[in-house]
Amino acid sequence: MVRGTMAAEVRFLQAIAPYYDAWMDWDRRLAEEIPFLERGLPTRGPVSILDAACGTGHRVRVLADRGYEVIGADGESTLVDRARELHGGIEVYPVSLAELTRAAKPGSMNLVVCGGNAAVLGRSRAELEQALSRMFDVLAPGGRLVMEMDNLAKVVRRKLRFLPLRRGRPANGEGEWLLLGEYEWNGTGILYHLLVLQRDSGGEWTMNVHSSEVLSLEHSDLVPMLRETGFNDIRLYSDYADGEFLPLESDRLIVTARRPE
Repeated sequence: MVRGTMAAEVRFLQAIAPYYDAWMDWDRRLAEEIPFLERGLPTRGPVSILDAACGTGHRVRVLADRGYEVIGADGESTLVDRARELHGGIEVYPVSLAELTRAAKPGSMNLVVCGGNAAVLGRSRAELEQALSRMFDVLAPGGRLVMEMDNLAKVVRRKLRFLPLRRGRPANGEGEWLLLGEYEWNGTGILYHLLVLQRDSGGEWTMNVHSSEVLSLEHSDLVPMLRETGFNDIRLYSDYADGEFLPLESDRLIVTARRPE
């Protein structure tokens, strides 16, 4: 049995909420991210961090446990509710990227994190420009922005289609999920499809397809947008180990930028 769900019919992140943690692969992700995020943070006094697309709050929890003052925000309330359920005591708000000043005071954050394709998923260029302005606003002078997304230059020019298969299980432990991400380039834009194959406790398989438009944004588009917003010291990496970013080779694009002192 196959059921399709297009972005026009249901919000993508709400639709994939049951599979979100397996899709994000948090254990691997956080092992890579945390040392990178901690570099360059102040070594004295309290350090404030905003996870601007926190999802189910795992990054917020880990950073808070390391002693930082962390706020999480996400535009999908289903994920925020799940974050609160999983991680009692963390500070998370149902706030979109364009509304970040509702979660954090202007000029108050030492670090803003925006990972997991949040900057481009289901977003227009105008919406991204507004989101970048809000990230700039909440950063303190000298504060750093870290953004991460798939390398869409490679997706478009190399006709990249499938992402690595991931596995997961429902919360009750019965059955399993197989999660396969797919990009579709139609000549004018990009669609991202998440194919979810689910086997129930009786062994029967079903498949769901959840889809969202993706802003066709390459590094050469993003860097000028960051400069126009006011950021400087903009750097590009292919991974959290400072790998060199190669537009037609790298799978991911990680961007760091600073608000001037």
